[in-house]
This record gives sequence, C-alpha cells and structure tokens, in this order.
Amino acid sequence: LLIFANADTVFAGFFGGRIINGTKAMEIDILEMSGFQCMVFGTSIEIRPIGSPAITPTSYLIPWGTISDTKTTPATGQLIMGIYSGKTTVTCILKGIPPVTRIVILDTVKLFGTSQI
Repeated sequence: LLIFANADTVFAGFFGGRIINGTKAMEIDILEMSGFQCMVFGTSIEIRPIGSPAITPTSYLIPWGTISDTKTTPATGQLIMGIYSGKTTVTCILKGIPPVTRIVILDTVKLFGTSQI
C-alpha cells in the first residue's frame, strides 16, 4: 500500500515497462532528426509498457533533480516503474525565416526506479 502526502501526486498514474529509448521520447527524437532544436529540462524517455493499462502513456519527462529510488540512471533496456503526474511542455524550434515551432507535451515523472539491466 502506497500513501502519498505530496499534493502533486494526488492525481498520479502508475507506469511500468521496459525503456526502449533512454535518451529521448519518440516525439522529441522525430523532431530533432528533422532539424528541430528542443528545449528539454531533464531527460525524456520512451517505454514499452508491461502490465499497465492500454491507455498508459509511453513518453515521459524526468525533470532535472528527480533521482531514481534505485540510484541508477535510466538507460535503454532497463525495466522502469514509477509514478507520473502532470504534463510538461517542451518547445521545439526549426530555425529559418520564419522559424517553425512545435510543442510536445510529455507526462512528468515524479517518482521512479529502474533495474540494473
């Protein structure tokens, strides 16, 4: 049984799965491969859910300062589980005249732990 006192986690969701990209969420990766520069304040990841409802998101942002309870850095291939709550907006810009802006909204990880691989 988990009990949370932090107001940020009142409307939290649980997630778990295997990290399929430990450095970028799919939406960020696609834009950056197309020449966009994305301002990500933390680490974005992409997971393949395991044992989670079908509506569980697959792209997340782990904000700077959010440390794994298992003291490991997220990496491709690891198992991960945790709690997400709220959304983070990431702005991506393609320089040009005029510049092109795309907004990516990622679910924000509040608490997580990863396997040793």
